[in-house]
Amino acid sequence: MKFREYRKAVLVTLGALLTTSVAAGCSQSAEKPATSTQGSAQSAAPTQSAQPSTEKPIEISWMVPQLTEENSYGQKLIEEKYNVKIKPYLIAYADYAQKQQITLGGGEIPDVMMVLDPVSLQKFASQGLLAEVPVDTIAQNMPKYKETLDKDVKQGWYYSLYDGKNYGIPTFYPGGRFNAKAEWRTDLLKKAGIDKIPATIDEMTTAFEALKKIGVYGLSSGAPNNAWFALFKQIFPAYGTVPPQWTLKDGKVVNGAVQPEAKAALTQLANWYKKGYIDPDFVTGKEYREKFIAGKLAYYDYGGLLDLDETNASSMISLAKQTNPESKIEFAPLPQGPGGQGDWAWGAAGNIIAFGKQLEDDPEKMKKVMEIIEATDMTEQGFQELALGKQGEHWDYKDAAKMEAGGAKLLPPYDNVDKRLGIGLGDGGSFNPFTRQFAAEITDKWNTEMIEIAQKYNMPKVDLFGKPDVLPSSGKYWADLVKLKNETYISIITGAKPVSDFDVFVKQWNELGGAQLEKEANEMYTQVNKK
Repeated sequence: MKFREYRKAVLVTLGALLTTSVAAGCSQSAEKPATSTQGSAQSAAPTQSAQPSTEKPIEISWMVPQLTEENSYGQKLIEEKYNVKIKPYLIAYADYAQKQQITLGGGEIPDVMMVLDPVSLQKFASQGLLAEVPVDTIAQNMPKYKETLDKDVKQGWYYSLYDGKNYGIPTFYPGGRFNAKAEWRTDLLKKAGIDKIPATIDEMTTAFEALKKIGVYGLSSGAPNNAWFALFKQIFPAYGTVPPQWTLKDGKVVNGAVQPEAKAALTQLANWYKKGYIDPDFVTGKEYREKFIAGKLAYYDYGGLLDLDETNASSMISLAKQTNPESKIEFAPLPQGPGGQGDWAWGAAGNIIAFGKQLEDDPEKMKKVMEIIEATDMTEQGFQELALGKQGEHWDYKDAAKMEAGGAKLLPPYDNVDKRLGIGLGDGGSFNPFTRQFAAEITDKWNTEMIEIAQKYNMPKVDLFGKPDVLPSSGKYWADLVKLKNETYISIITGAKPVSDFDVFVKQWNELGGAQLEKEANEMYTQVNKK
């Protein structure tokens, strides 16, 4: 799953970091870098941010998955402050992966580019399009960034790895530290005679039986767009596994999809389905959120920090109260079972900033880009300048007495996220089009109350590699394996296949490439952890 698709789907879980959601960019794009020197007055960067230099600016062609204006505010700020001239590739996110492949395939290689996923990086590196970026070079020029990666975002090093060499700078994704919130319609529980929010699998079973008597399904799954990772993603961890993540078990890397613990979870889910506790539409994820709001479902496993905000007319609770003024939604502990508890999370690594092959012969340009990213993503000043913008014009404190601890409010017309991204600023939270995400140690200082809420009931289960499709043969096998897993799991849960067919599935998984990926997973884990 692409980073932005997931980010959009669970944006409400990032309320500690974001004040608004990122809307999709418009569909216009340019395959060539922008060369116009005429920027609007609105886009001109403030001269006080500049550090004048008599040296000739370093020219950098920079490809980012965001449709910004030519000579945008953010671009000009970077140019004046660091004595560079950026030639941005103006590409809408929806077109980015395709346009990037076409551009590079045509022999035009930007100096700097955002690569969205490890599979793409492996492909570009194998084609000789990317410069090797030694980890020692990152450590020398980006010491604080490197230290933070090693401490908090170690999975990112898997994203930039190809054939034993490093080909980029992993980026941060602070929101990936938090799992989605478990939520209960406690008004429905009360109506069914349940006074305590269920905290265990057994208590959920009791509650589901009571809810069935008042015509309410206990749970569904699938999440927005029926995401492949989201199938009952808070139930499987209660049995000790997270399909289809890679994890360590008895010192060996294995995939959670084929573990005996997954079979135990499927046995419970099949029993719940047979008894009528699970909405049959879980197969497609159809109207999952809408049914919870309407009171047709009592348990929701894809909740976020803003769902209980009654001051927001579009929040979960506000919409539920439009249907029933007595509606009540509460966050709850993740269900505990024989294998513990937890929920899928992506981890704190995001994408990869890669360099064109030509920069192997231009180390000064690579060093300059590293300097920009280090100074931007790892400092308070960088965050304010490129995530928020100019205080009093683009943003201000929500509470002047609390300052950053109270959070930032975006000022009109810059409270429109498309407009902010268009002028090369961030979304008001953790993101900027050019340098991507800021370090958590920087963003966590903003709106500390939301961070406290995010930490409650936070038991993230993160893949050993962050993204499970990072392995060399993922492009060959992963899509078919995920399809096999989803189809088999759904068939077992609905009773179309007996639970005993799980053993047949394990055999098929290994034959269709699972065994090869497991071999590569162990090799990659050993390789990275020797560093």
